[in-house]
Amino acid sequence: MKALKSKLAIGVIATGLVAGMGTAFAATDAGVQLQNWYNTASTAAKLAVAGDFGTYYATKAKALDDNVDSGLNAARVNIKTTGEAELAGVKSAINTQNSAYLNQISDKKASITGSIGAEYDALVNTTNAVTNASLTAIGIADTIEITNGVRNHEGVYTTRLNDGAKTTSDAATAALTKQIVDTKAALEVLLATEKATATTEVKANLDTKISALQTKLTELTTQLQTAAQGRIADRADVLETKALSDLENIVKSIN
Repeated sequence: MKALKSKLAIGVIATGLVAGMGTAFAATDAGVQLQNWYNTASTAAKLAVAGDFGTYYATKAKALDDNVDSGLNAARVNIKTTGEAELAGVKSAINTQNSAYLNQISDKKASITGSIGAEYDALVNTTNAVTNASLTAIGIADTIEITNGVRNHEGVYTTRLNDGAKTTSDAATAALTKQIVDTKAALEVLLATEKATATTEVKANLDTKISALQTKLTELTTQLQTAAQGRIADRADVLETKALSDLENIVKSIN
């Protein structure tokens, strides 16, 4: 303004001088000059505003990016932590149940192993008792029959009986003894065969059951693992979708 006043004063003096000389003077338009000055000053001010705003915008944009990166990194850490924790829980549950099954199988095997000998000892004892009782009954019946036969014919066959009775008795005794020995031998062979067969069958059944159970447990482990992985993947998708939506909402909120 001081410069403007100086210019105006000079203009007045110059005008006076020119008028005094009798010559016409074309005065400068002060409004135009003021407008020019304002345009220059306003342009400078606008540039300053633009520069300040550019710096401010860059600062705010960087802060936004930093905040988004921080949130995303935290989400990734949380997803990883959840996934690992869930996997650890699934593994622990599977191993615990599998251990329980293995212990049950081991206990039952020990129980069967411990009782099978007594079981077949009892079978042998029962069979022998029945056999011996049967042979005793046969012996008693034969003895009665022989005694009655000898007694009925004692008077007539006294002489022949003296010779024949011994022969008959010896033959009967030999036959009975042979029958007993043969019967025992046959039964022992039969018992040995049945015992061996039963042992083979019990072992085969145990092996089959253990194999089937092992296959079932392996399949169960695979199924549980696959399901756990699927749930973790689904959870990751949900978290990722939400995180991306949150980021999108933040971006949309910029105005």
